[in-house]
Amino acid sequence: MTPAALPPGLGIVAVGVVLGLALVALRRLRAARRLTPETTRQALHATMSAVALSLPWLFDTDWPVVVLAVAGVAAMGAVRAVPALRETVGDVIHVPDRPSVGDVAFPVAVCGLYLLASESPVLYTVPLLLLGIAGPTAALVGASHGRKAFATDEGPKSREASVAFAFVAFLCVHVPLLMFTPVGRAEALWIAAIVAVLATIVEAVSWRGLDNVFVPLGTYAVLLRLLTFPATLLAGHAVVLGLLVGLAAALRRETTVGGAGVFGAVLVGYLVWALGGTAWLLPPVLVYALYARVWPAAREADGLPHDPRRRPHTAQNVFSVSSVGVTWLLVASAFDLDLLFPYALAWAATFAFLGVDRMRTARPGWTVAQLAWRAAWRATLVGVGPVLLVVWLRVGAERVAGAVSGGASAPAAPVLFTAASVGVALVVTAAAAAILARWKRPIDLESTEFEGRVYRAGIVGPLSALGLLALLVP
Repeated sequence: MTPAALPPGLGIVAVGVVLGLALVALRRLRAARRLTPETTRQALHATMSAVALSLPWLFDTDWPVVVLAVAGVAAMGAVRAVPALRETVGDVIHVPDRPSVGDVAFPVAVCGLYLLASESPVLYTVPLLLLGIAGPTAALVGASHGRKAFATDEGPKSREASVAFAFVAFLCVHVPLLMFTPVGRAEALWIAAIVAVLATIVEAVSWRGLDNVFVPLGTYAVLLRLLTFPATLLAGHAVVLGLLVGLAAALRRETTVGGAGVFGAVLVGYLVWALGGTAWLLPPVLVYALYARVWPAAREADGLPHDPRRRPHTAQNVFSVSSVGVTWLLVASAFDLDLLFPYALAWAATFAFLGVDRMRTARPGWTVAQLAWRAAWRATLVGVGPVLLVVWLRVGAERVAGAVSGGASAPAAPVLFTAASVGVALVVTAAAAAILARWKRPIDLESTEFEGRVYRAGIVGPLSALGLLALLVP
């Protein structure tokens, strides 16, 4: 940290005064120039980001920033709760008829970023540049020139706005890396391209203003990792990300995922590949590519090949379907454990759920047993089949080249492991399908959409944990 420019107390007062004056000035400017609520909100967003950029030079300790964050959250809460404030400065902060927690999320995100990265000017500055320049630019471009819209959980967003965000985000990353770090030109180019695409996806799939948290903290996490990679590895990341975008776009007409849900699928796929590798990427890719193809008559019931009006699933649906599998991946990555089989079982059980949801519409007369059997073997093949293929490839590689250091080793008894894995997978997927087939109607009728997702995850999680039994097989 640099030496503080002001005493902590005076710095806190200075930040509060600047932000208060900005609110008053923007409110008067809006009345005088008849600015739209979105324009004034984005102007405030840029102003708050500019003030946040000064914090590492104003303070050389953490507690003043924590105090400012708490005061900011309290102030935003007061604007929401006090009618006099809501009717005056509230119209600068909030856009009518658009529920958002972005005003509260902003000080929380800035505080978190400061605590993580205040000693690294680039890691602190770049995420805030995306938040304060790329975000407002995209919003204003979308409002003025948006023509081609895609659906999100908050309503339509324009492709033009996303392109503008990606372009500005690329510059916000590329220029600081070239000017203020020893990163090479090729590395800076690849890093800027990857971060720009990922940040654009995060901004597109975020809801209720949570992009104010996800974009800066996500950018920080990605930068922290990518800055350690050589150019060749960065190029590989860029190629995989491009392939995932292309695959998701190509399969769009063959799935029930629409709008920002496609971006969500890309984000999940890249996260899985970056943390786990190709073996971990296979189950979600096959689930995404095949769930609309392998269930007899379900395509007709779903209106496939798709009428655009029959794409009801959004990014939140994608994240909820992926939640248990991604949790296994994060645990495996954090504790350096080989949890590939429980992870694959989570995707297999999820695939069984998707089949039950679809076949209950296509074949309403089928019994629970009929659904469970058909779901079990299909889900086992799609979710667990790729993992067993990887296991046998390891077996073959070790028999040809001998044991290699690093990575998961092949089982000593691959035939026994395969038989046990298939048996466990059939039991898990059949049980998942039977439970959902039996309780689907009460879940759908007696719970909210969010509660329904939690119930489904509560079934998939414990069942997929049975995959830990595979670790007992030598």
